[in-house]
Amino acid sequence: MKFIYVIASIMFAGFCYGQKSISGQIKNAKNNQGIPNVSIYVLEINTSFLSDSLGYFTIANLKEANYTLHTSHIGFQSEIYQLNLSNPIDDLVIKMDEKSYQLEEVVISSAYTTTEDKNVESISVIKKTEMEQSAGHTIMDAIIQTPGVNGISTGPLLNRPQIRGLSGNRILTVVDGLRFETQQWDDEHGIGVNELGIDRIEIIKGPASLLYGPEAMGGVIHFVEEQPAEIGTKKGNILTKIYSNNLGFHSNLNLKGANKKYNWGVNTLGRITSDYFYDLYDFRVPNTRLAEFGAKGYIGVNRAWGSTKISYLYSQAYYGILDGKDIVKKPDGSIVNTDSLEKEKFPFETEAPFHSVSNHRINSNTTLLLKRSKINFIFGFQNNHRKENEEKAGLKKGYEYLNMNLQSSSYNLKWYLPKWKNIQTIVGSQAMYEENQNKPSATTQLIPNAQIMDFGILFLSKYQKDNICFSIGARYDTRSLTAKKEKQIDASKFTPLDKNYENVSYSFGASYTPLKALLFRVNIASAYRSPNLNELSSNGFKLESQRFEIGNPNFKKETNQEIDLTIEYKGKNLSIETQSYFNQIQNYIHISPTGNLVKSNLDNKSLVPEYKFQQEDSQIYGGEFILRIHPRTFT
Repeated sequence: MKFIYVIASIMFAGFCYGQKSISGQIKNAKNNQGIPNVSIYVLEINTSFLSDSLGYFTIANLKEANYTLHTSHIGFQSEIYQLNLSNPIDDLVIKMDEKSYQLEEVVISSAYTTTEDKNVESISVIKKTEMEQSAGHTIMDAIIQTPGVNGISTGPLLNRPQIRGLSGNRILTVVDGLRFETQQWDDEHGIGVNELGIDRIEIIKGPASLLYGPEAMGGVIHFVEEQPAEIGTKKGNILTKIYSNNLGFHSNLNLKGANKKYNWGVNTLGRITSDYFYDLYDFRVPNTRLAEFGAKGYIGVNRAWGSTKISYLYSQAYYGILDGKDIVKKPDGSIVNTDSLEKEKFPFETEAPFHSVSNHRINSNTTLLLKRSKINFIFGFQNNHRKENEEKAGLKKGYEYLNMNLQSSSYNLKWYLPKWKNIQTIVGSQAMYEENQNKPSATTQLIPNAQIMDFGILFLSKYQKDNICFSIGARYDTRSLTAKKEKQIDASKFTPLDKNYENVSYSFGASYTPLKALLFRVNIASAYRSPNLNELSSNGFKLESQRFEIGNPNFKKETNQEIDLTIEYKGKNLSIETQSYFNQIQNYIHISPTGNLVKSNLDNKSLVPEYKFQQEDSQIYGGEFILRIHPRTFT
């Protein structure tokens, strides 16, 4: 009985608090004048406030805890303030510098929300305005503008990111704080993320981040969700794009609002394009049309004890597959489209071959404030349904070639320990359960029905004093993969699997700022990736690649170690950044032709080229150089 009483007392004490507040003024660092209508976002309670006409603000009903304040205003550099609220603060003065072309961006993909110059990792930021101003059709067209990031594309929605030569399962996609799973193993499968509810994109190159899970051998692409509206406000905007080349149309509607206890938001998206034209309107690239629509909504609760937020997203996309059979090169070098069945100049109707991809995603994100620490827990469920239709005479929609359903449940738990002197530490745990199911309505199975279970634990410590910053961390991961013998059509070609993998990864980083405009960084980190189902189980002809692919169930895990060096100079009129890296990979998996012709399992009368997955050590090295010239005045 005493034990129960003690536990109840501890729990009750955690939610009992004295009313505390933060008050102050936000000033222009240049003239010391108050700045009106500054947005002040408090990370721990997921709440935004506005300063008044003189720059004054008050944040009330707080408990004793650590808080992170993010201030932002058009024309000024965003600032980050970290406060320990043991007593009310009524005289806080925040000074904001007028913004030049190139200043430090606020990032959250590192261990702690801070500005770029205080990170040991080099993080590239793509702001929402840059995504909106991109002339491309999808969010990937903005991502590939980042130095060191490329795209592998076979169509408007078939665009996969490549970071420093690595792509697919070697790049970790993070959405709303959790890894995003979309059958990334195939070259014809895009990233699967759109701009619904996204505020910005943060890209970490290389395996330096331990916070989000395994498989980040090449890097992390983190889609950061938007902040809530300021208390007492409602906001909305509509973005519309029209593309002249293929008569494309894109529309995005965003609404959000907040009061003292709740915040909410709704986002909708729709886009449709016809086939792309090459060389003005002389050549229509067949079957490069797309259609996509979706919606996202969230509701959040903010209290003195912390905050919680629940969001739901649905998206549906249809996009054509460019197979090249209707493209012919003439003797004079010009190319023509021999598709005589298509009578329309700008066709929009979905016709085989095409992909149909739908996503459902439910996330909950909760932050619990303790006196000197905080706990963040994110839980999510995802359902990714992918179908592929191939051509069949007399049927515009063709026949159902592929039908896969991928369900994933995952969590991400982080405990931000009390700060000790100049050291901040995070310990955490992550897990995922994933199940792939092939629907019997399809004629083909490319990978078997399988179950995957991941579990990992991590710690990360950061030391910062003056102009020096160090970070060290490690994580342990384990994965079990099971694929049983199936009796379905086309499933007999797969070998049953019962695999277990485990790995210890590490990271070390340091940054030094000898001058305000000069920064040096070094990172040494490792990561790992287990072979995916395609590499382990492939055993048949693939229409997408037009080859017979053979996997190997005995493949070992991939591991890598990478060193990165960065030098940055950011002046008022000129910015220079150089990055160099060396990546050593063990047991790198790739596919190569054998030179043999074998019978297709889809048509015994046809001979097709044979390709086998291979495994060997590899090295990747290179660098990036970025020069930005932004004169402040012209004379």
